[in-house]
Amino acid sequence: MVAQHRQSIPQDARVPSPPVPTARQLLLQALLVVAVVFLACGLGILTRPEHQLAAFWPTNALLLGLFARRPALASPAGWAAAALGYVAADLLTGSSLPTTLRLTAANLAGVAAGFLVFQRVRHEDRQLQHPLSMLSVLAVSAAAALAAGLAGSLSSSMKLGFLTTSGFWFSAELVCYVAILPVVLLAPAPSTLPQVLRERLARLRRHPRTVLPLLALLLTILLGVVIGGPGAIAFPVPALLWCALAYRLFTTALVTLLLCMWTLIAIATGVIDLQLRDDGPLPVISLRMGMALLAVAPLTVASVNAARNRLLATLNHAADHDALTGTLNRSAFMRRGRELAELAQATGRPVVAMMLDIDHFKSVNDRHGHAAGDAVLTIFAQRMREHLRQDGLFGRFGGEEFAVLLPDLDTDDARTVAERLRHLASEPIPLDDGRMLDVTVSVGLASLSSPMRVDTLEQLLSRADAALYRAKAMGRNRVIA
Repeated sequence: MVAQHRQSIPQDARVPSPPVPTARQLLLQALLVVAVVFLACGLGILTRPEHQLAAFWPTNALLLGLFARRPALASPAGWAAAALGYVAADLLTGSSLPTTLRLTAANLAGVAAGFLVFQRVRHEDRQLQHPLSMLSVLAVSAAAALAAGLAGSLSSSMKLGFLTTSGFWFSAELVCYVAILPVVLLAPAPSTLPQVLRERLARLRRHPRTVLPLLALLLTILLGVVIGGPGAIAFPVPALLWCALAYRLFTTALVTLLLCMWTLIAIATGVIDLQLRDDGPLPVISLRMGMALLAVAPLTVASVNAARNRLLATLNHAADHDALTGTLNRSAFMRRGRELAELAQATGRPVVAMMLDIDHFKSVNDRHGHAAGDAVLTIFAQRMREHLRQDGLFGRFGGEEFAVLLPDLDTDDARTVAERLRHLASEPIPLDDGRMLDVTVSVGLASLSSPMRVDTLEQLLSRADAALYRAKAMGRNRVIA
């Protein structure tokens, strides 16, 4: 049965504008920026040799990543809070006020330049979802590092010359941006972090071999400490690429960051001896540039691998699902149904099959057009999926006919579920032009209370289909077992 209603569409519907932050929200955002900058500066200052720049300075990249992920923080109050965090950290660790202001200006110049370039980066590149996304991150990092290098050089004494001083600043900033930005951009939201950790631990328990790439990385790091020499920084590359192929993007980014931090700090403190005769700034600049470019490789591999996995998942989904309704197609339903049947046979659980058919569906297409018919099928399937258990199967067998397979239900409970689905299907379905259509559905039900053999799945569905035809013959819009 099909009925038609009309629904008025308000003419003055407006998209609500984003809410203006309150004073309390602005204060909390400013406190967050101050805390991040101050703590990160403290970490960087710990790696700063006497009268030199820090071996690893994470603050600027963290701040840029924070502003990129949450643009609301990049307000005038946010920038002022960042400046306050820089100044406070430097003054509390003994720096003079002129030096503190000079370093703060250079740091903020780099972050500002990176933030401006980031506005032109596509969303998918910010999430490293494209094989070449890491090149966009590298471009942002280079712009930020160049601005910081020029500002830092112009405001310093330049005892080493302008180009050398700029190169020293640029290389130090570049490696930090390239290593840290991907971690900040890909990091899970704090609210989801416990769940992510549980999933990772569960995966590790199921597949203990997933730790092998990390063990290989630790072994190559140890070899670099023992052997030393200029090639020590390249020892971890094969293991790092293995990590990129074995782990997800964020994990790879985190491992790459930790490796860069360790390598730079270990070289600065003499733990890794590169055995370089030249004690000038050029070997240090070369080392940092090399570490920055080394970090690009595993992240690019991880991005390519992630894009490949998404493509395979998309193809697998398209092969198993109906293009219109998103439900399982007939072949995928039968294949997974046999797997469910094998599990039911092994555990002795009952299984219920339902066949659902939208009544008088042909008249929907004839009277309202095929677009309306597609809308009915799509919304009907969506409603059914939302109210079926996750351990069951739901698929489209063709046209307006759908199938359901549910474990652990007896006949009475199955009838209750079927009646709920029937009532749910009778709720009016809205169309794009504001009209509302009433449709009904007939349901055929068949169940097996004994363990199910694999070769009886087709028989069970056939019995449900026969019950469906009886429901049609008895007047439609009913459940027959």
